Amino acid sequence: MNNSSVFAEKRITPRHPALSEHMVVFAFPGAPLYQLKAKDISETGIGVIVKPDSKFLNLIEIGQEMNVELLTPQESRHRQGFYSARIAYITGIKEGRFKGYKLVGLELISKIGKCV
Repeated sequence: MNNSSVFAEKRITPRHPALSEHMVVFAFPGAPLYQLKAKDISETGIGVIVKPDSKFLNLIEIGQEMNVELLTPQESRHRQGFYSARIAYITGIKEGRFKGYKLVGLELISKIGKCV
């Protein structure tokens, strides 16, 4: 008996897992996608949590502009979608759950589209 036929997908439409946290997706040419946790979200900016040894930090610099995708939980008051953003700051987190990590501040310049 073929096990793959026993567990074949029977859903009419694919399911997408619900998000429990805000996430920001970054895409760079020739690099993997980076999907990072967001913290300290406001209408004009987002703080993104990054491990201190992440290669992501080598791909960014203060003042750099890029397009990012903001993914939000269903109950969030923030609008999910694609944004033009600018790196405002990169600083160390000195206390709490993410002590030792970096906080990358993104200034949201404008919304440029909706997530699919």
